[in-house]
Amino acid sequence: MTNRIKTVQNPRLILLACENSARLADIISDILNYCSYNTCIDDFSQNTDFIIENGSCKQECPENVIEDTVLFDDKSELTKEALSSFRERVAKYEDAMEMFGEESDKVITFSSENYGADVACRNYSKNSGTASFGLVGNGILSRVNIIDGKYTVDEILACTGVLLATGMPLASILGFFDYEE
Repeated sequence: MTNRIKTVQNPRLILLACENSARLADIISDILNYCSYNTCIDDFSQNTDFIIENGSCKQECPENVIEDTVLFDDKSELTKEALSSFRERVAKYEDAMEMFGEESDKVITFSSENYGADVACRNYSKNSGTASFGLVGNGILSRVNIIDGKYTVDEILACTGVLLATGMPLASILGFFDYEE
């Protein structure tokens, strides 16, 4: 995956059409801001690098905004046609297989249970208030440590999948979680 994140001039839309989209929007915005990108949530009026839209928000996307990345799940009301307008699609491994079958290889997937996903969790362990796991993404295995309750494994995997889809390097994404501790 190439680093496309710095080559786009127009604002890029990240649409979160999934369960817990408001929480994920906040985390993704925090990561992008940590990496020095300007973001806003559910507001197309601002001049920014990324617009993160909560799936429940029904605003029309302006012409100058690039429909970049969509995170969806099996509860999403988006049709396959609506999903196809986005440059990248991200979903849980199990949802992508159910919705797209053989074409699921065109979707960036994440899973805490299936090693076949593009972004996966390995060797989860928990002790003395900290959870730790290996995160596999872009063929790289990195260790993630989180304070209990701060983020869930699925939140980290979903946000990582979305940000990898935008072209952000895995090291930058993981740097945020290291910094947060």
